[in-house]
Amino acid sequence: MAHYKGMFQGKTEAFTIRNAVGEDAPAILDYMTRVDRETTFLAREPGEFEKNYSLEAETVHLDDQAESGASLYLLAVSKNGTIAASCLCSFRTGRARSRHRAELAISVRQDFQRQGLARQLMEVQETWCRSQGIEKLCLEVDTKNLPAIRLYLSQGFVVEGTLHRETKMPDGTYRDLYVMAKFL
Repeated sequence: MAHYKGMFQGKTEAFTIRNAVGEDAPAILDYMTRVDRETTFLAREPGEFEKNYSLEAETVHLDDQAESGASLYLLAVSKNGTIAASCLCSFRTGRARSRHRAELAISVRQDFQRQGLARQLMEVQETWCRSQGIEKLCLEVDTKNLPAIRLYLSQGFVVEGTLHRETKMPDGTYRDLYVMAKFL
């Protein structure tokens, strides 16, 4: 079980960074509903998260993740208790050939962007990955998400390839994704 709690001073505001737990489920559902509506760069369409995850199911899922030794789900929470960002990092324990790699997923609410939260969350996750013997940190990013790509490149990630027409938008157009990775 991975536990983390720390403070982070953003450019204009202070945040607590901590593990997500079951009692966060209502706030996480609200957060996901909001960020899914703010951008087209996440893996879901607006409304899909709340449609597919009930409060009860999300509570159980969060408690299970909090107890898992194979994932670290972090929240950045503002002083007033608002979830500003989330970052999940996980690896597979049952496959020896892929045990050395972890997947990273991150999102930041628009009104909390440019605080340094994504960078800080990634740094915490990298430290945790190293403590777990992870050698390679992987992620996928929409090729049009230039701010995220710039951040990942500045953190030492490289583009390993392109997944062509990997996501299909509601208007019938497709988006490509970069597969990016960083060796720790």
